[in-house]
Amino acid sequence: MLRALAVVAGLLVVAGGCGSDPSDQPPTTATVGTRPLADGEAAAICARTGVELLGDVANDDLLEASGLVASRAHPGVFWSHNDSGDGGVFAIGADGADLGFFPLAGHEIIDLEDIAIAAAADGFDLFLADIGDNLEQRDSIRIYRFAEPDPTTPAPLDGVEVLEFVYPDRPHNAETLLIDEAADQLVIVTKEQVAQSDPPEGTGPTAPSVVFEGTFEGHGDGPVQLVEAATIDTPELETRTEGFHPLSILGFGGVATGGDVAPDGSLVAIRTYETVWLWPRQVGQTVAEAFTSEPCEVTTALEVQGEALAFVGDRLVTVGEGAHPPLNQLAG
Repeated sequence: MLRALAVVAGLLVVAGGCGSDPSDQPPTTATVGTRPLADGEAAAICARTGVELLGDVANDDLLEASGLVASRAHPGVFWSHNDSGDGGVFAIGADGADLGFFPLAGHEIIDLEDIAIAAAADGFDLFLADIGDNLEQRDSIRIYRFAEPDPTTPAPLDGVEVLEFVYPDRPHNAETLLIDEAADQLVIVTKEQVAQSDPPEGTGPTAPSVVFEGTFEGHGDGPVQLVEAATIDTPELETRTEGFHPLSILGFGGVATGGDVAPDGSLVAIRTYETVWLWPRQVGQTVAEAFTSEPCEVTTALEVQGEALAFVGDRLVTVGEGAHPPLNQLAG
């Protein structure tokens, strides 16, 4: 169970020309949960057209950035991770500076795809999602939960809790993890593609994403079953995308590749290879229920393979894969 649902915490504030020193960015505060949205608030964010380069990722080893989240306890810090291979998290400054690597030792990692954050009784927890399954054949998936480390002291992660889940129907490929703090559960949005009869795998056209909810309770005696909660018509959204991405030619530019929930719970964002979609969330709604509302499109930087997205206040920050990729702030 999430150990606190009303923690007042510092949030990262990113501004043009800021450095990686946390003292350079004074924190704002927000209560974990949801707040009433003003009419047209999400649309107003989508109406912003600015994309600002914050800096390039300095760490030579972060080559497949697949998830991104802003620290709430340490202003000026992001957490990210590679798609697979090395298990652990990278601390990144607000300008892309290398703040160190924190290995996740002693666990068999298959395919890390996203990272999320939530309030805990004595700080914040990070959730590292080992949920990728391109061949859709995994018996279960795992979420690694651990206390957010001190970014000034790189060290192996300890106190790691393993949350194991199984889908109710069949294996799914997924790259998006969201934490619904108000409902005390996690949310997985699948990356669905129409099956291809010929290789390569994972290159079929975009299919609707399925939204699953999972509880934090009952772990330890085997995998906990996820519950199907919603569907996102990603093919329809793909037809509305204003920008262009090379993967659009192959027909799967609109698959869900990452996401985040605003720290106050009022907005939910899902990114695709092509763009970012923003959903308003009303008080009393679960994250899954927010997907029944109409999203709007956020002006997005062109990234080679974009899978990582984080809220910073009501701004969004993205990063793509590759050596020293740019850290881009959207809706500026």
